[in-house]
Amino acid sequence: MSALENRTVMSVAAATAPSMMWAMSLVIPGRNASTVRTETANKSRIMQLVNGIANYVGKDNSTPLGAIVDKCYALGDFPALWAIEGVGKDLAEWHMARDAFPKDMLRAEMLEPRQAGAWLMLHAGIGMGFARVPIQSLPAGASDAQVGDVAMRAVDLCRANSMQGYAGAAIESIGLVSRFMREPAFCRQIHKALDKRDPDAATYYWRGVGRCLYFHPANFAPGFSRPYRALPMIEAEAPSADLKNGMVAGFSWALTVVNMSTPEVMEWVLGNVDELTSQPAFTNGITSSVVMRHDTTPNFQLPRDFMNHRPADPKIAKRWEEKVGASIAFALGQAHPALAKAGRLEEVFHYQTLPELVARLSVNVH
Repeated sequence: MSALENRTVMSVAAATAPSMMWAMSLVIPGRNASTVRTETANKSRIMQLVNGIANYVGKDNSTPLGAIVDKCYALGDFPALWAIEGVGKDLAEWHMARDAFPKDMLRAEMLEPRQAGAWLMLHAGIGMGFARVPIQSLPAGASDAQVGDVAMRAVDLCRANSMQGYAGAAIESIGLVSRFMREPAFCRQIHKALDKRDPDAATYYWRGVGRCLYFHPANFAPGFSRPYRALPMIEAEAPSADLKNGMVAGFSWALTVVNMSTPEVMEWVLGNVDELTSQPAFTNGITSSVVMRHDTTPNFQLPRDFMNHRPADPKIAKRWEEKVGASIAFALGQAHPALAKAGRLEEVFHYQTLPELVARLSVNVH
């Protein structure tokens, strides 16, 4: 599918999907049709922003990156994050159309200090571009060797074009793109190569697969036996318990940042999806997403408003304070300052115990 065709499909889906999912939810016991419609509209909007109405860098890539970034921030703090990710994707695809293995792409770019928040999502974006182009060229039924070579090439491209401490953000997006474009068997082929040749990349990769499953078309429709179709998909596709944690964290990351301006979605999750909210990876995803959001738009009030939101239902309000509020407070007060100072922001793009990492970094600093 060409970039133009992909953008057209996104536009059509954004216009029709919310009403379709609302109607479907009306016939499924235990589902809140209004919340489903809101969440579907939020997902559709984000997917449109990443893909853009038109290519962000243009046919000749003549506009300086700083000017493009300014245009993204001019959209407003909320949409800017995904627009910047889209810039990175389009930039990678532009370079790959002219050089099969570009190097130092973002290292060679210059941004003003006031634009420094763009770096993280620009890296997430280049990973999308570096993955989409070679995966799209693979034939159906490609061998393990063919798939492995493509996967390692994408990882190598991410490392060759990323600034220090950001490569993980790019590699994570390989998981998002590969699962969106292909089936679980294809992701297992990639895993074979990564597990053997770059195990660290595998942890980022599967976090990206989990993020993809939140946006995947199969997860747009509410489940019958379980609220989110993506949760059984995660259980079935995860290669190990540790990597399943990463996938859950990726799902939670997307759930949080996509729906931050409509807290009723998270309220419904806290009241109805215990199989997700009871997992440590759920709060890890919240913390990680807020670190990313805060780094990109540090003056944006929304994360703090989301943290301080108080649901009307006392039980859900308590869960909100314990899981959402505490996770965001940690992200803003401890995790982001420590990771940014250490130049380790990529660490939120794979699963680990973040309080332990922050404690280690604090000891090293002192």
